[in-house]
Amino acid sequence: MEKIHAVILAGGWGRRLWPKSRKSLPKQLLYLNNKHSLLQNLFNTIKSQIPRERIWVVSNQEQGKALRGQLPSLGRKNFLLEPLAKNTAAAVGLASVIIKRQDPQAVTVVLSCDQLYGQKKGLLQAMKAAAKLAAEREALIVIGIRPHRPAVEYGYLKITRSSKLEARSSKIFKVEKFIEKPALAKAKKYLKDERYLWNNGIFCWRVTNILEAIKKYLPGLHSGLQKIEQAWGRPGYQSRLLKEYAQFADISIDYGIMEKAPNIYTVVGDFSWQDLGSWDNLSQCLLSNRDNQGNIIQGLHKGIDTANSLILSEDKHLIATLGLRDLIIIHTPKATLICKKGQALEVKQLTQILEKDKRLRKYL
Repeated sequence: MEKIHAVILAGGWGRRLWPKSRKSLPKQLLYLNNKHSLLQNLFNTIKSQIPRERIWVVSNQEQGKALRGQLPSLGRKNFLLEPLAKNTAAAVGLASVIIKRQDPQAVTVVLSCDQLYGQKKGLLQAMKAAAKLAAEREALIVIGIRPHRPAVEYGYLKITRSSKLEARSSKIFKVEKFIEKPALAKAKKYLKDERYLWNNGIFCWRVTNILEAIKKYLPGLHSGLQKIEQAWGRPGYQSRLLKEYAQFADISIDYGIMEKAPNIYTVVGDFSWQDLGSWDNLSQCLLSNRDNQGNIIQGLHKGIDTANSLILSEDKHLIATLGLRDLIIIHTPKATLICKKGQALEVKQLTQILEKDKRLRKYL
């Protein structure tokens, strides 16, 4: 594998997985049907190929202690903690300027820890191919996944063959454009068309190339990042970090850079992938746990005439159901969520309503 750095994005708290995911226990720290958390799973996957000193975790200052507790073998300096949540463009930019200080020609791969990656070997092979491509040319790479269902909750990539490079490889393509989450009818068309891939949000580039793109498309962010880089390791670093972050726009790397830059390529990944963006998505990961009525049950439950539902509780709290179909029931000691399947993406809106009510904020 190329000498690369890995940047794990571990910010946010996962509103759509409330009430399991909370501000004090964000989704990346949850143990969802596994003995390791999502953060630990990703770290354990990539540490076999990337030395610990080249693995970086970007999150917010409130979660720093919990993150370090889950990854005790990772050096303290490798946790880059943001004072304010400003989306992924700022997070990627911060990691890029800090990494460049140590390794000016570094190639970085950016991953999110709120996703499940199957076939460890396939993920590492895709990372290796992307790193090689990023090292050889001034390109920004995104790893794509062949769709196996008409997903409306994912963004897509439209790809094309336009050079000798892609013609020699069945895995490398030029990205023609990024497509937002489609309606079901379009998603069904994309499933049948080999020109469309899922955008799984794994990016790869030289730090110099992504910083040049940020300078071109997000000049305000670039200017602030330069000041942060100059303050890195000095007594005034934290105050400078806060001052610059307060001025940064809240924008994702997808919107801010990838949808605008012309030099975007994709490497098709040969591994299964699932974004844990909602309870509906999580249900897809737990299909093997279904009972003969199509229910996915974790915890203590007894039911009659209950089908195709996701029910999560603790062993000491009984959930009893009667005459239910297509529901999501998530019980925690402080809050319980009940919603129809297919509407789980709207849980985020529910948490925003709770946040506006002073009496209910404590449940987030």
